[in-house]
Amino acid sequence: MTPASDTAAAPHDDAERNLALLAYALIFFAIFFAGAPALIAVGIAYSRRGKVPRLIRSHYRFQIFIFWTGLALTLLAAFSGLAAVMTALVAIVGAALHSGFNAQLFVIHPLHVGRVMAAFATAAVSLGVLTGLWLMAASAYGFIRLASHRSIRQTAR
Repeated sequence: MTPASDTAAAPHDDAERNLALLAYALIFFAIFFAGAPALIAVGIAYSRRGKVPRLIRSHYRFQIFIFWTGLALTLLAAFSGLAAVMTALVAIVGAALHSGFNAQLFVIHPLHVGRVMAAFATAAVSLGVLTGLWLMAASAYGFIRLASHRSIRQTAR
């Protein structure tokens, strides 16, 4: 390639690189905005990944990987939280049915937090924290690698 063609391609590559850096920033801040910025970032990654140089393509693939892993962890956390709430509701309804109606007021015995409910609640909180750490750490890692013009190597596509 001639030097003139290198300089002609540089502004386009810089724009693509900046767009990929923006996508990393959107993924990083997604935990503060209920995941909406991550949807924008993965949309950018899916739409641009076939039209960019190899370096940036590897980062778009990594951003897609970050998104799907984060979504899977979020769904696991949500299901665990839902299971904890449902377990609590079953315990409340069971306690209400067991105590019956008093002539003066409806009395519910103290709710017993069982092992199952505690396990689901702990799993929900742990998976939520893990999801946040994953999104922040993986996007920061990718951002730093792209800012230093290094690709992301993944074993799976």
